Amino acid sequence: MLTLETRKRTQNLELKLECDSYGRTIVTHQYTAYPLGISRTFRHPTPNPQQAYLYITSISPGLLANDQINISLQLTDHTHLFLSDQSATKVHPMPISGSKAIAHYEVEIEEGATLEFVPEPIILFRDATLEQTINIKCHPTGKLFWSEMILPGRLARGEFYEFNHYFSRIRVTSPEGELWFTDAMRLHGKLNPFKDSDLFAPAPVLCNLIVIQPEIDLKLLSETLEDLDAAHCPNATVATSILPYGKGLLIRAIASGTGELKNYLKYALNCVKGV
Repeated sequence: MLTLETRKRTQNLELKLECDSYGRTIVTHQYTAYPLGISRTFRHPTPNPQQAYLYITSISPGLLANDQINISLQLTDHTHLFLSDQSATKVHPMPISGSKAIAHYEVEIEEGATLEFVPEPIILFRDATLEQTINIKCHPTGKLFWSEMILPGRLARGEFYEFNHYFSRIRVTSPEGELWFTDAMRLHGKLNPFKDSDLFAPAPVLCNLIVIQPEIDLKLLSETLEDLDAAHCPNATVATSILPYGKGLLIRAIASGTGELKNYLKYALNCVKGV
């Protein structure tokens, strides 16, 4: 269960999902505060009519200096959730030294539950700074598909690596707190020595993906996810790594545009669902 300390910190979006008498995933508790909201529940008749589809909404133009966004999700036993948002997250200029925006996620995935988190891209404007922490507690039978896409500027305007920095740390643990996996990414903007390299300059859009899928052949899944011909994403570059203790996969991808990586995420999600 979410602790009292976590509830006090959560000020923007808090959701609890349970199964109804028909086995369908429903929202049994929600709390929202400016600027976030949540859509009504959508469903698809196939492949899993019990799964809930929700979209995070926002009435803010994006993240500004000193904004703090706190989101907590609790997926109880055997619930299934696909979560996205309504539009890209725009991180606006923060010219005052030391100013930044902060995002914090607390997630619980209980026995037999599945979370698919596929948000729209994060766009780092000139002089922007964003730091986020993601803490996920996952039952050994839980499943996770957690993605993020990062644009190093408003590329259509020629804005390229002019932000300050982006920092993200993710921790995945058991319900008892045993550490399964941790990863930290610090992406420099103006001071990035690799931004004009032959590898990154033609493919500036970044994607990170974590897949936790118990009791599967991770080597086979890794090979499938690196098959860019099958994904119809010939211009993307993808690399996968097996997580410690064989819990799942970490995937990094880069491409020249968001369309290529959105197609890749659809392919990856379909591959994971088909396992």
